[in-house]
Amino acid sequence: MEAPEERFAALLGARSEALVAEELVLRARADLNAERPREAALQARVALEALVAERPELGVAEHRDAVGRAANAALASELGGPELEALTEAIEAMEAAVRRVRLGG
Repeated sequence: MEAPEERFAALLGARSEALVAEELVLRARADLNAERPREAALQARVALEALVAERPELGVAEHRDAVGRAANAALASELGGPELEALTEAIEAMEAAVRRVRLGG
């Protein structure tokens, strides 16, 4: 596991480049943890599209339909049940993908 200090040093020393999606995925997770599922769904939609655009080989595009449904539901009303479960799964997949990139995988 990469230490935060090592990651920060790599970014500052230009030995590593942050993905645009990294911060967006973090925001989606923070919204989910703060029990703001509507905000998490909308943030996850943007995070997923950014991650797919930056690193299509990571295989997270399979979550597009589920995240899209969750985001559309979030715009219409509160999220619940299957949409929330699919959203959580998608955010976990994006977190794992970002971790793989950070660790050189």
